[in-house]
Amino acid sequence: MMNFLKSLLFGSGHDLGPDDAMSAINAGALVIDVREPQEFAAGAIAGAINVPLGQIQRQGLAALHTAGVDVDAPTFLLVCRSGARSGSACLALRGALGERAKNLAGGVMAWDSQGRPLTPGGR
Repeated sequence: MMNFLKSLLFGSGHDLGPDDAMSAINAGALVIDVREPQEFAAGAIAGAINVPLGQIQRQGLAALHTAGVDVDAPTFLLVCRSGARSGSACLALRGALGERAKNLAGGVMAWDSQGRPLTPGGR
């Protein structure tokens, strides 16, 4: 039941696990971390750009523009702690980005649990 509700809310075809997310990053996906700045500063995927969910909800695609994100990129991997906020961000950006918006299922917790690196501030 929970997976059904999650797929209704976040779109099951847009979730990527850590392995597929790494493949997408290696293929040029931009990583957008939607956590709050203090969470992002503590540890993020290398190269990630911090655009908090609240900004995306208020400004939509303009929040990405403001952060200097190339909105013409072929794929966007949205990331948060557990995958819930980034799922919401995917939903908020779906009209502008369509299928290019992907969610890291399980967020940085899943990423980290597979031994993948997190760096302070994504650097």
